[in-house]
Amino acid sequence: MGLVMVFLFVLVGTVVGATAFLAFRERARRSRFDGTEGLLIEQQRTAQAARMRATYSSVSVHHGNGVLGDEGNHYRS
Repeated sequence: MGLVMVFLFVLVGTVVGATAFLAFRERARRSRFDGTEGLLIEQQRTAQAARMRATYSSVSVHHGNGVLGDEGNHYRS
């Protein structure tokens, strides 16, 4: 019976610890402010990724002409 109680205590402690860790990490991440420049860069990269996913989808890759256009080298950083 004592072993079961210890197991449950450790299990509950692990869950509480993981929850606290994730909450503090999220709070720390939100408190940093990158400014508008970082937000604009993130939006541009998200839009670029959406264009790349549409351009190089499975259908277009398997049924296209196989030539890599300007988009393949244009956005490299």
